[in-house]
Amino acid sequence: MNKKIIIQFLLVFFVLFLSVTFYKQYFSEEELKKEITQLKKKENKENQKVDEGDNASNIIENLRYTSKDLLGNTYIIEALSARFFDKKINEIQLIDVNAKIIQKYNDIIFINSKTADYDKVSNNTIFKDNVNILYGNQKINANIIKLDFLKNYIEILENVHYINENTNIFADKVEIDLISKKLKISMKNKKDRVFITGKY
Repeated sequence: MNKKIIIQFLLVFFVLFLSVTFYKQYFSEEELKKEITQLKKKENKENQKVDEGDNASNIIENLRYTSKDLLGNTYIIEALSARFFDKKINEIQLIDVNAKIIQKYNDIIFINSKTADYDKVSNNTIFKDNVNILYGNQKINANIIKLDFLKNYIEILENVHYINENTNIFADKVEIDLISKKLKISMKNKKDRVFITGKY
């Protein structure tokens, strides 16, 4: 009787042992693979969210910078949105830009463009895409305007169209000295001529 019970117990134990071993070998591995796959998917989703968060934190809306130089000129630049770059800490890309230079004697130069690259340290700005300047009764349209505060200098490039009350000028380049207020109009190729039309 005792032998029968022992044999039955051993058989039951053996069957349980085989079942557990079989389960671990075939089913647990599959479950483990599934768990690893699910963990990887979850990790990827979290990484994506972090990346999206980083990108979102690099964009600011309704930005405005104001600065004043030693000559008493005030520079104000505003943008509907701005994007900061991790590698270029001082540089900002502005979108839908309006700027103005208020000079010492209250002469104002208005500049606007679709985009601009702005340096927070020097205030130097490169305006791009559908750029125009309004200064008194003078208007200039162009592809690019480079504003250099270190040199007190504006350089206007590509498809330049200068307009005042009586004159239309088409050129490749216009240079404006902010101190002397002198304006120089030229072409890239010296053989080409500046095109001028006017009312006399």
